[in-house]
Amino acid sequence: MKILLVSPCSVQDQRPASMDIPQLTLSLIAALTPPEHEIQIVEEVYGEKVNFDGDADVVGISIMTQTCIRGYQIANEFKKRGKIVVFGGIHATAMPEEAIRFGNSVVIGEAEGLWDKVLDDIKRHRLQSFYKLDKLPDLQSRVSPRRDLIKCSSGNFSIAPIETTRGCPYNCDFCSVSRFFGTRQRHKSIHDIITDIESCKEKNLFFLDDNITGDKHYAKELFRDMIPQGKTWVGQASIQVASDPDLLKLAYKSGCRALLIGFESMSDSGINQYRKTLKTVDENVVAVKKLQDNGIMTMASLIFGLDSDTPDVFDVAYNFLTRSKVAFFQACVMTPYPGTPVFKKLLSQGRILTDEWNKFDASKVIIRPESLSPEKLLEGYDKIKWHFYSNLSILKRSFPNIRIGFWEAVLYFTLNKGYHKNNNPSLSSQIYQNDPGNPIDFNVEKYVHPLCQQRIY
Repeated sequence: MKILLVSPCSVQDQRPASMDIPQLTLSLIAALTPPEHEIQIVEEVYGEKVNFDGDADVVGISIMTQTCIRGYQIANEFKKRGKIVVFGGIHATAMPEEAIRFGNSVVIGEAEGLWDKVLDDIKRHRLQSFYKLDKLPDLQSRVSPRRDLIKCSSGNFSIAPIETTRGCPYNCDFCSVSRFFGTRQRHKSIHDIITDIESCKEKNLFFLDDNITGDKHYAKELFRDMIPQGKTWVGQASIQVASDPDLLKLAYKSGCRALLIGFESMSDSGINQYRKTLKTVDENVVAVKKLQDNGIMTMASLIFGLDSDTPDVFDVAYNFLTRSKVAFFQACVMTPYPGTPVFKKLLSQGRILTDEWNKFDASKVIIRPESLSPEKLLEGYDKIKWHFYSNLSILKRSFPNIRIGFWEAVLYFTLNKGYHKNNNPSLSSQIYQNDPGNPIDFNVEKYVHPLCQQRIY
């Protein structure tokens, strides 16, 4: 069969591949596909066009919450042409009954152990509506992504995506990752990871793991084996990495130059609730300095609009950001993703302000927090980003982050100036006010009408 794999994206969110983190999902699905099938990948985020009149027999569409409407539109076009449409991804897993209205089948959860069965059932004309494993798949069996199909940028900053683990033990109530990948961290074989790294022609790597240092023993072994590879890499970790000097040294020797740290909140209540940071702002400032002293830059990720947030949350956060002189800052607005406890809570309390899934991108005010008005949340969110990425702030934060070498200096100023240029409050965020007479029901048929579920195979 001829199989088309699509990662949908609305036109306004498309961007060039340069200086962007390539996706891994579709190339892994391609690697799981038996060799007798022909595979093509289209990633709309990079401006690639979907050929609706092509000769694909099966169309697989991987959807996130903010891309699902576009995914359903794509599915409709292919179903008009008699194609079989299979949905997968984190949104389809959270909302399978919604997704099946637009496709012929839904893969719930991870694809290992399911995708080949889906294709076999299609060949035998017995495709099921839903596929789900009884337990999370073991990652020890080697499945290397089809790197020939990954859309990597070119030049000195081309980046190859790598995955070593899945699962996150923190189980935050706002996060859909632990609902998709589980709360126990599963590991790939280090030998297989090194083999995968050796196959990457790119000098720079990005580890997609939610916490690459979650298992310190595993991380140390991996980093030791990475040292001879001579790669440079960035990834994601918890701030607990700063408590282990040997781990920091090994991370740097293996090529680590920056880590995204999910602090989530710097308020006292936020620190106590999510347990992802150290106990005080002072301790977190010291921890960031330890990373800097070891040649590792920090991107601090903070979420605003938690129910524990009061109007001073932005001042507390900005105090931490300026004192620690973190290299980069990822500001997120609390977003109630489907399948999470926060979604269920806010929906039952009538505090979600829109049912347009494409607004669920963590940059728009789509909730009514408990102790902040939506207007104050938007104002503070825009203001803290504006101040952090001002030219003066970029200059003040530069010294502890660029003293290691030329590569770090280029990365620091390139990303900071890029964020500065794109940090337009009128574009980055909005407030979506719900009409009390029009209750939130998440009926996506208001935005895209499904075709009838005819059995076409």
